Amino acid sequence: MLRSRSPNLISKSKKAEIEISHHRAERFYLKLLLGSLVGFIVLIALFWCGHDLYVRWQERRLVRRAVFAMQHEDQRGASLAARSLLDINPSSAGAARIMAQLAEQAGDRLALVWRHKVVQLEPHSAEDALAWARCALQFHDIATAERALAAVEEGAKPTAGYHAVAAMLAQARQQDEKAENEWSEAERLAPNEKAYQLQLGILRLRARDANRHASGQAMLKGLRQDPNQRVLATRALITEGIARQENAQHLLELARELHNYPEAAFSDRLVFLDILHQLQHAEFSSYLSELERNAALNPVDLGALLSWMSHNNLNLLALDYMRGLPSADLEKWPVPLAVAEIYARLKDWRKLEAVTKTVNWRQFDFLRHAYLARALRAEDKPAAAEHEWAAAAKEASGQSESTLIMLVNTVSEWGWDAETVDLLWALAKYPERQNKGFQTLYRYYAKTGDTQGLYRVLVRLLELDSGNLDVQNNFAQISLLLDAKPEEARRIAADVYRKRPSNPAYATTYAYSLLSKGDAKGAGKIMSSLTAEQLRDPAVSAYYGICLAAIKDERARGFLDLGRKATLLPEEKGLVDKAFENLDSGRKP
Repeated sequence: MLRSRSPNLISKSKKAEIEISHHRAERFYLKLLLGSLVGFIVLIALFWCGHDLYVRWQERRLVRRAVFAMQHEDQRGASLAARSLLDINPSSAGAARIMAQLAEQAGDRLALVWRHKVVQLEPHSAEDALAWARCALQFHDIATAERALAAVEEGAKPTAGYHAVAAMLAQARQQDEKAENEWSEAERLAPNEKAYQLQLGILRLRARDANRHASGQAMLKGLRQDPNQRVLATRALITEGIARQENAQHLLELARELHNYPEAAFSDRLVFLDILHQLQHAEFSSYLSELERNAALNPVDLGALLSWMSHNNLNLLALDYMRGLPSADLEKWPVPLAVAEIYARLKDWRKLEAVTKTVNWRQFDFLRHAYLARALRAEDKPAAAEHEWAAAAKEASGQSESTLIMLVNTVSEWGWDAETVDLLWALAKYPERQNKGFQTLYRYYAKTGDTQGLYRVLVRLLELDSGNLDVQNNFAQISLLLDAKPEEARRIAADVYRKRPSNPAYATTYAYSLLSKGDAKGAGKIMSSLTAEQLRDPAVSAYYGICLAAIKDERARGFLDLGRKATLLPEEKGLVDKAFENLDSGRKP
């Protein structure tokens, strides 16, 4: 008889089967879960890579579109393409470059911001760092240019491009010797780059040294054979020739060749016209008529021709020419500015008021207010004139430093000294223009004999360029004349003299600092260390006479007489007069 299975054994078997089934199910679901997770990750990766590839494709496409638009002078199309790219990828270096180029073309200082952004995005790109430096020099921001040049990695510095930008920076700092060395190195590294040869030739052409001047002249004459450089080379030869008052007939032939080049600009034709006019050449009238016909087709050329006629006292001729032009042509910028200048030079104030009163010169409306103010002031309408001038200054200050410079140049030509000074102080608020603005103010205050004004300017210049020995010396001198912080002034004068004892200006200031504290013998000793030629300089001679008079030395009279020929400040004139009194009081009756 068969025995039946034990219930316990059956139960254990089923349990084992159930456990195995559960394990299989767990493994299945675990694999399914892991597979899903991996699939999801792969899907995300594919999506991410696809998006990245799409963004890169879009970036290349939009950059190409922007470059194409710029090549065809479609700034609006280029800007739209670049901005679309920035919406997709705010960190696009390509888009930032396009925006920088557009801003540079428009003369907008935002170009500096975009160039800096490119360098931040591409820190190892030497070309972008150099582009940032060139952009800074375009806007006269020397400090930023130096910072940009310092951002170039060491390995990229021994290149022609680096030395070219370093040369431009040196020229901006008026370091001609360093600039020449840099241009020479750039030319050595890139002997086929004619643009470097051109810049080196222009720099040498302007040199006082006869050999360097001749070398520059020869370089530029050679470059006149190159179709890509001949216009710039010929312009430079003509400009320097005029400055050096070279043979007029030779300059006329150069200008004739220049204006015949197909690529010559309208301004080059004006140079030829100007030389014809200066020489009273028989060809002048016919050539002027030719330019009048050509200029009527382009408002920029028309404005330039009218301005040339005005500045050459041909205002009545310009009025006659204007009568034959459609009124619509006279309303296109920059013609209205030239027309206003013609009426101002003719002192036709009513007509000047009429052409500037009810119109709008858009971004140049500050100039319209200025010309209207001039007309109203001449018509003895002071309240209205002051209102217009206030509007001119406010609008110019609210735009940019370039508008302020334009207004400064305009009113300084009119002899509006007080307004010019106010504008220069406003201009000095712009960091990149501070040094130049203060230098202009310094020359103005020196010309007008305003010692207090000089002191104010020198305080600011010393803050901006504390290592400049000329600034330190002038600050010490003016401070001693005004008795403002004399101890600090004496310390600065001594330090500057110690560094450059052969400089006559520094020696003079130091000598006066000694004299101001009663050391007349020490002051005389310092002054007597100068050469006879240095002492013949009227400004130096005045101080030597003052020092000699302090010790009753009769030789002082000759030096004081020579010193009176110098342009002296009121306080210095007072010192000279007192020195004569001192000598006269020491004479025996």
